[in-house]
Amino acid sequence: MSDSRRRRQHGFTLVESLIAFVVLSLGMLAVVRMQPELRQHAELARQRSQATRLAQLDIEGLRGFVQLRASAATPAFDDIVTASYAVEPEAFGSPRYAVQRSVDAASLPRALAVDVSVRWIDRRGEAQQVLLATVIVASEPALAAARVLPR
Repeated sequence: MSDSRRRRQHGFTLVESLIAFVVLSLGMLAVVRMQPELRQHAELARQRSQATRLAQLDIEGLRGFVQLRASAATPAFDDIVTASYAVEPEAFGSPRYAVQRSVDAASLPRALAVDVSVRWIDRRGEAQQVLLATVIVASEPALAAARVLPR
């Protein structure tokens, strides 16, 4: 009876346990090595989001003109010109963004084609860029609400 008990023992051998430990260790090592790369991708996504926000702010500032002809104090459609400027880092780890606006007369009458490009250098030293394009039409700002009124 003692021989039959020995043959029917349940459990793991030392070799099986070591193989399971090695497989588990390799999986954990892969996860640990992937963590810095995931962090870099998250950082690049944050920078790209910030650059897109800067380009949108520039475009919305252009859309906020209050008159068609230039005057001394208020923004006008005539003031929409090609320009470039830099946005300095706000916090540790933020890059320096270079914003460049290109304005061309569009094929539509009384309209301007505006391209806003935001460039920066990421932590890897690679150049990155976000480009937004739009068309701004010269219409009398005081009559802007008249377009939605029923006739």
